[in-house]
Amino acid sequence: MTGNKDFFNDLEEKDLQMHIEMGYDGRYSTTVIDIVTFHREFGSPLTLKDVMCVLGLKKNLILVAIVEDHGYDVIFSNGKAFLRHISMGQVK
Repeated sequence: MTGNKDFFNDLEEKDLQMHIEMGYDGRYSTTVIDIVTFHREFGSPLTLKDVMCVLGLKKNLILVAIVEDHGYDVIFSNGKAFLRHISMGQVK
């Protein structure tokens, strides 16, 4: 999830009748579910599918369980998060 519309490859906003509720009782509307590609300084671009645009969200959120379901280990080290592809061993 992200609140930044500029991240989306093809932005076509519509009311999806979906709302995200946060632990502090914040409630946000989802307007887009699309693909986001992050161009990195080193390595190939990182593409995430089924990303939600949640207007008003101040931080980007990635569900670790979903990333793991797509074949990655998630490693947190020294204030950074790394993705390691389980079968290929490639670290992103």
